[in-house]
Amino acid sequence: MVIRARECGCSSPGVAARGMGGPLPRRAAACLGKFDALHVGHSSLIRYAREMSLDPWLISFSGMAEVFGWPERLPLVAPEHRGGLLNSFGAQERVLPFREVRGLSPEQFVDVLVDQLGVEGAVCGANFRFGFQAAAAAEDLVALGRRRGLQVCVAPLLARAGTVSSTRIRQLLQEGNLEEVAQMLGRPHRVLWHSLGESGQLQKPQNEIPGQGVYEVSLLRDGAAVAAAVAIQADGVFLRETELASLGAVDLLFDRGAAAREVESN
Repeated sequence: MVIRARECGCSSPGVAARGMGGPLPRRAAACLGKFDALHVGHSSLIRYAREMSLDPWLISFSGMAEVFGWPERLPLVAPEHRGGLLNSFGAQERVLPFREVRGLSPEQFVDVLVDQLGVEGAVCGANFRFGFQAAAAAEDLVALGRRRGLQVCVAPLLARAGTVSSTRIRQLLQEGNLEEVAQMLGRPHRVLWHSLGESGQLQKPQNEIPGQGVYEVSLLRDGAAVAAAVAIQADGVFLRETELASLGAVDLLFDRGAAAREVESN
């Protein structure tokens, strides 16, 4: 389940960060990071939270691209699929406005975790940084947490043909390396298109698509998987099975082999 924090004031002592929402349920652990991909590294944070006998909550941040002036890009996980993935991970999510936390000092950030969110523990990766201008590292979170009576666990980074990260997954997608993408995600990559136009052209993708190539895929519909093929070209994305052209939304699982890098013209 994904819960977006309300835009509200807070009466917590020390720091008044807006938009945090109310306290999380008792026995909550804050899993800290950028949870774009929901990859195997993120699932390890959840596992460590459970080993602390706490309930894992992913603490995500909205609006980072807007704050930093980054170009908008599609997420790695379609919004329609995110809730189901979180359920399969056994975790929930609180989404906080990045604009309201970016200026917090490391000490203030920990105060928000303890005083406003009410968490009893925190889990982060070894490369986690926090506070204004990323001033503090994972070991600082341990020290600051100790002062506030907050359990902190620092999880080692995972490697799957390189360090697991959302950035690396995006690179592998553009290279058409779906096998390594699946290793880092812990599942095949899945893409949702909202409509299917004439000549089998897929339109309105809701998350990141692989680079150009012809891919063997599974088309998910009515609880079943149907073998299909999709051509991702410079002039569009085309579903090869034209008999499926009556479909509305198209949900594809990239699980049937590597891409053919030579793309035929449609």
